[in-house]
Amino acid sequence: MKIFIPILVFITILANTRAAIAKEDYDRIYKNQPVLDYIYEAGVDPEEMEDYEGYFISPYVLVRLPMKLYCQKVELEPGYYLVKPENKYGHNFAVFKQNGKVMGVVPVYKKYRVNPEVIFPPPQKPNHKWYVKPFAATWHAVNYSLGKIFKQRKVGPPPRAKIQYEISEDNKYFDLGLFVESSLYKILFRLEK
Repeated sequence: MKIFIPILVFITILANTRAAIAKEDYDRIYKNQPVLDYIYEAGVDPEEMEDYEGYFISPYVLVRLPMKLYCQKVELEPGYYLVKPENKYGHNFAVFKQNGKVMGVVPVYKKYRVNPEVIFPPPQKPNHKWYVKPFAATWHAVNYSLGKIFKQRKVGPPPRAKIQYEISEDNKYFDLGLFVESSLYKILFRLEK
């Protein structure tokens, strides 16, 4: 019993200091973020056409922001944005676009390498019925022969993406995690007061 009480006190103190450190970290991270408003001054992304080449749909991640968010001089209204993570001039940042215009450039405070097989599990294979297989085989034979005659351009799938967010305990910061293929980009916003 004498050993149990000091251990319980130690665990309580450790939990409280961890929460305080996490709170201070968000403040420190937000203050130390660089202002990147000089990268796309005209609101136009010159590499947009190169990014879209080779895709049927947008290769950017579609994100819905639920509330007004701030990051240094950037103010993002609630709505849908296409997000493109980039690395230029020695900075990792995310470009938020709406209707083809750059609405804001937000710095990425942390970039992680992740295992894509864990984040994006493979879809389940469809269970084909026995009576569908002969017709499918016939169609594949016709399609294969026509494919030899008429060459088609192979278009790759867009990058796999996923969003994860967290609001800090004091409702002061919005931490956005953007998974794109094998990378996780952490972006920190300040919430409206």
